[in-house]
Amino acid sequence: MDKFLKKQLYVWVYDKIKSNPKKFGGDFSNSLIMYEYLKEFYQGHTVEELEHQLMSILSTVSRIKNKLLEKNPHFDFRTKYRPKKRKNNHKVKPTKTEDNK
Repeated sequence: MDKFLKKQLYVWVYDKIKSNPKKFGGDFSNSLIMYEYLKEFYQGHTVEELEHQLMSILSTVSRIKNKLLEKNPHFDFRTKYRPKKRKNNHKVKPTKTEDNK
């Protein structure tokens, strides 16, 4: 997949999420956004007519959606599949003080 198509997909996915965050930012949004992509760009095609590369595009749409929801939590309405908040697991190194010498 070329960079131009990926940028177009990024814009398309962002616009879809922004237009209906409860639908495209909810728990079942992966399948909904992939279905929306098929309806919008492959309307009237049968399954046999679809190209194998389309499956790659659909998974890319899903990954982009997940990244956008992480970057824009105000669009994220997932409850069941919401990613857990990351904790900083950095260990603090003790500093040298007079007592530790």
